Amino acid sequence: MGEVVGQDYVGGLVGLSSDPVIGCYSTGLISGDRHVGGLIGWAWFNEVESCFWDTQKSQQARGEGSSGQPLGGIIGKTTTEMQTASTFIEDGWDFAGEEENGTEDIWWILEGQDYPRLWWEAIE
Repeated sequence: MGEVVGQDYVGGLVGLSSDPVIGCYSTGLISGDRHVGGLIGWAWFNEVESCFWDTQKSQQARGEGSSGQPLGGIIGKTTTEMQTASTFIEDGWDFAGEEENGTEDIWWILEGQDYPRLWWEAIE
């Protein structure tokens, strides 16, 4: 959720990776010189699924800076969309109070005010 500043291979969550990236998001301002993306700076033969980045806050039009192959599974959304549970539920995230994506209740959200949080971060 914080600002990320760098030169090469700069991403909101991942700078450089060849490992799977699944079920995650980034929301901060991202800036750099080369290979800059809202979520990933450079991904080499990655499996990327169900990952989001805030296009407004990151000020990045692309989710990945560049990669060895085109990546699917990186979804850009506005701040309003990122603060809405249905954005994530529609892509298979398991939220508290819904059963379509499972009953583990991994995520919860304060709609319109915050981004998804892990269930144990819930405000009581």
